[in-house]
Amino acid sequence: MGYIFEKEIDQILATVRARTIGEDESITLRQVLNAAIHPALKAYCRAEVEKILEDERATEHRSKRFPYSLSDVISLQKQIDVLLVQHYEFTQDEFERVLDEAVHFEFNYLCRPQWTLLSYVVGDRRRVGMSEVERKLARCVDYHYFPELIRRYSVDRGLAELTYEEFRSLLERIDREVVRRHRADELAGMTRSLVSFVDFGKASPHGSDDQPTLPTNAAIVFFEDKHLDDIKTRLEFERDKNNRAVLTLSELSDILREVRTDPDESARPAEEPTIVEVLEAVAVPSEPPVSEEVRPEAVISSSVETSAEAARPMLPDLQDLFSPSDMKRFVRSIFHKDDAAFRAALDDLNRFTAWDDASHFLDDLFVLQNIDPFSKEAVEFTDRVYGRYFPGGA
Repeated sequence: MGYIFEKEIDQILATVRARTIGEDESITLRQVLNAAIHPALKAYCRAEVEKILEDERATEHRSKRFPYSLSDVISLQKQIDVLLVQHYEFTQDEFERVLDEAVHFEFNYLCRPQWTLLSYVVGDRRRVGMSEVERKLARCVDYHYFPELIRRYSVDRGLAELTYEEFRSLLERIDREVVRRHRADELAGMTRSLVSFVDFGKASPHGSDDQPTLPTNAAIVFFEDKHLDDIKTRLEFERDKNNRAVLTLSELSDILREVRTDPDESARPAEEPTIVEVLEAVAVPSEPPVSEEVRPEAVISSSVETSAEAARPMLPDLQDLFSPSDMKRFVRSIFHKDDAAFRAALDDLNRFTAWDDASHFLDDLFVLQNIDPFSKEAVEFTDRVYGRYFPGGA
């Protein structure tokens, strides 16, 4: 699909290069993670380095005479591994390769998540182990409902592996349920992550007086992946007959409202469904196709938008949990007076919908900042983040 969106992909690649390696001969992962680039690209680079370290660990010779299984040894090894990963050094050629893979993967994932996940996670194999599925899902930052529901599905069933057919069916059922719970204008909002990614690569992003645009071809691929042929056909008409090469989100919403008829407001559920309810809905293998006449509700905790940038009404913004004086104190004590690093960390933490993911991030953060995780400041900072997921429990 890259050749269709060659211009957009080249723009994103150029922007990332300028903000990371530039003309340098090498770059560390730590520098990549601290750069002003899209979070999904950071996640991809980190996952790539973690896989390299995992492969090296697999070839190490370890004598049985040393107690590697001791909890203290395991804990220290994890800290060492975090440092090794953070300071891994990409050569220029290696970084170019990983960056090219990351941008193409993210563009494909944002345009057609079902196809990309099936091709990337399983490929031409008949089955894949859950450990590999979990490792590959680490590259998926946006559309968080996909990795979260896949994990919950496998855990609830105690699965050690997934077959090609089961994984494909699961992806289709997840997306079908997501579509069922969205109105026409909310379906348009689901492309926000893709719009943001395309806009990120522009040398002169949209200003305050205009709106970011999405290539019409990208919107066609997006809805084709969801098997929404009525929308796909209409968008092809807009592209071919009305010469609309790009669309704003508001224009896309208008088109979708013309194509799809939402039911009366009284049909809308009183409360937003939980992830468990969505999981129960997608877990029935014999579930018949749902009617498009059912008025949908926003899925999981991302309300109208599935973008990682979207507001999550079920979880407060961490910015609101720190007073100005708290911010100054933590910037000084944990982030070495680097206010930008503090705010970047909060932005990253805001993307996590589960405490387990946030806690792993904090472990890495304290190692990166050379902070004792049991110090008074680190414990207080951890408690504050914990309170986002478990109010009153910190």
